Order: sequence, then C-alpha cells, then structure tokens
Amino acid sequence: MAGAVGLQTELFQLVQAAVYHADGLWGEATFDLYLKDLPEDWGFAVVAGVGPAIEGVLATRFTEEEIAWLRQRPSLSRISDYFFETLTDFVFSGDIDAMPEGTPVFPGQPILRVTAPLQQAGLIQSRLVQTIGYATAVATRAARMSLAAQGRPVMDFGSRRTSGAEAAWSAARAAWIGGCTATTNALAAHTLHIPEISVVSGSMFSAYTDPTSAYAVLGIHGSGAIYLDAPRVADLPRLVPLKNDLRSLRLDSRELSTSSRQLRRALDDLDMASLSILGSGSLDEHAIAALRAEDAPVEMFGVGSALTAGRPVHLSYRIAQLYRGPTPEPASGRWAAPWPGRKQVMRTPARDIVCLDREANGLDGAPLLKPVVRQGALVSDADSLPSMRARCQQQLPRLPSDILRLRHPGERAIVLSEELKALLPR
Repeated sequence: MAGAVGLQTELFQLVQAAVYHADGLWGEATFDLYLKDLPEDWGFAVVAGVGPAIEGVLATRFTEEEIAWLRQRPSLSRISDYFFETLTDFVFSGDIDAMPEGTPVFPGQPILRVTAPLQQAGLIQSRLVQTIGYATAVATRAARMSLAAQGRPVMDFGSRRTSGAEAAWSAARAAWIGGCTATTNALAAHTLHIPEISVVSGSMFSAYTDPTSAYAVLGIHGSGAIYLDAPRVADLPRLVPLKNDLRSLRLDSRELSTSSRQLRRALDDLDMASLSILGSGSLDEHAIAALRAEDAPVEMFGVGSALTAGRPVHLSYRIAQLYRGPTPEPASGRWAAPWPGRKQVMRTPARDIVCLDREANGLDGAPLLKPVVRQGALVSDADSLPSMRARCQQQLPRLPSDILRLRHPGERAIVLSEELKALLPR
C-alpha cells in the first residue's frame, strides 16, 4: 500500500502535536478507542474496520509539499523547525492492541488501545475514528438485519448509497462480516472474495422498444442464473422461456407483504414455483422482522440505505495513561477515557470485566484486546474475512437474548475490577 496521506487528520491535531513537542511532552501515552454510545434500541455493536484502519496508520507519511503547506499555517507560525523535521521522518512506532473484527462490543469498552509517543498517538485519531466507526456501524446494521431475517439471506445493495468508492468498498466488507450473504459491489467481490449478486434492473428495458425484445436478449446473452427486477404481472408470461436462467425476481415495493403474495401466486400459476422473491424497498431490520412475522413469501432481502447510510455509532478516542516522567500516570477527568489506565476487557458468559492490563491474567474470562502492532510492526497475522464473519456468527448467539432483541431494553452487564475502581476519582 502506498503511503497514506499525513494530512488526513484535523488541523487541530497537528497543532496539538506541535504544542506537545514544544512543551517537552515526548513521553508515551495510552489512548482508548471506545464506543461512546449506541442508538437507544441497539443492544450491541459489531467491531469492524480495524484491519484497514491499522494498515492506514502504519502507512501514514507526510510529503515535502504537505509539510511546506503546514509551515505556512498561521496556527503553526511560531513552531520551531524541529517539529516539522519530525514530520519528514514520521513513521508510527507505537503499540496497538485491538478486538478482533466480528467481536460484539458494548459502550465504554476499549475496541482498540494505542500506546505510542503522545505526538504520534494524537495524529492517528481521525483515521481510526473514521475507518472503524463507519465499518462498525455497517457491520452492526448487517448483524441486526440478519437476526431479523431469521436465517434468510440479507444482501448488500448499498454501494450506490454511499459517499464514494472507498466507503462502498468498506461497507461491503463490513456488511459481510456482520452477516450479509452477498454484495452488488464488483470491486469488493473481486478483492475480498465476497459472493456477488447481479440484478438486471428496469433501466435496461428503456434501451429496447418493447419488453419482449429485452427478455429475448436476456435469454440469448444471459450467462448462468440471474436476478431480474420483477415486471408487471401481465408481463410475466414473457419470462417463462427464461425460467431456467433466472434465479429470482427482485420485488421493489413499500408494500412487500401484499405485493409478494400477488407475485407468488402469479409465478406459481405459470409453473415458475422455483423462482424465489428477493424483496427490497427501504428495508431495515424492523421491516424485515415484520415481513417474517407476517410470513410473507420473500425468501431474500436486498438492503441499501438502511445498511450503508443508516444510524451511526459514536466512537471516542481519549487518553487513559500518560508518561510525564519515569512512571505512568493514569488519566482521569472530563476529557479522559471513561476509565483510567492501560486496560484489558475480559469476557465471561455472564458479564464483561474491564480491568487493568496487569490484572488480566488473574481474572476469569477471555481477553478481548489482542496484540496487533509492536514498535510499529505487525506482530499478528491478519484474520481472514471468513474468520471475522464466523466470529460474529458464533459469538452473537452466546449473548443474552434481551441484548439481541431489535428493541433493546437495557445494557450489557459490565463490571470494573477492584484495582481499576481504586483509580477512579473520588
């Protein structure tokens, strides 16, 4: 990967880094990246985007042109040349521990822990928050929709609803981790080996003078099983010669329950019972759950805006520990992480225990934060995408049933270790 753009951060982070440097705050700091909160009816989030975020951090560099631009900023006009020289040679040299992608997580828990020189730790904030925040939101929406579908496939139709190519690729990756079974995004299907879905849309028919010609062309050139936007019921007989090439008809409707029953009856009457119905049309987890409750004949669900542009999750990146001298000082107060010190999260079947890292070996449960980077170098092999997806599918059913409800009434039981409690402000 080519070097990532050093200026992909907020200017105030660069000003802060310059101030730290000028003031002699050159020691290491530990920052926590954690869920600040969730939408009120969400009981959990699914971690995603960690791999691409860390890849970006390790590739971050500042070009001569970028540094020259920074030198001209009024907010940096009094900063010494030495600070700008440190940007010339900028390479992340710290440690990163992170929860594996596909892990269910709850507010307050560190998803990722950075220990690095204070200047470096601050400059990577935006990249971590942006990349992990967006991907985690998509993976969580995908997981909730998959839970609502009760085993029926949920497919990512959201590429056209994202704010750019990079976001579309990231969303397809995160949606697969969270439980979607296929994507319309060709680049993600190619580079990530996610199963693809191709839907021949109604716009194709505008290129032909009548629907019969379009159906005939599909029959000649269609390769393998394809998906097709559902035509009007009166046009369905034209599809009979293509029934062996068609896999499903996509029905895009805000009244899917009624429309799918009408389409199902018409297909059965034409001896096309093998064709399934793929429902779409502003679907989210609640609409999918309602269709399942009504036993609507919709075998698959295509989801777009609600998947890739729905409600966000909010991440914060705050300092938890700082070296001002030879020993670390736990950070506390309004602007610090919720709990001070360098922490670990231990997961047990009944609850999660947030503890100091040095305590973890003496407590029950499995540690969730795993070493990923040490002294600026990767120390663990990247998980495969299928293993991330499997982790999500294996761990979600182990959560209490009330947490998995689409309208969640409470929060995960999280307790603090005794040593961590002792560090809290009185």
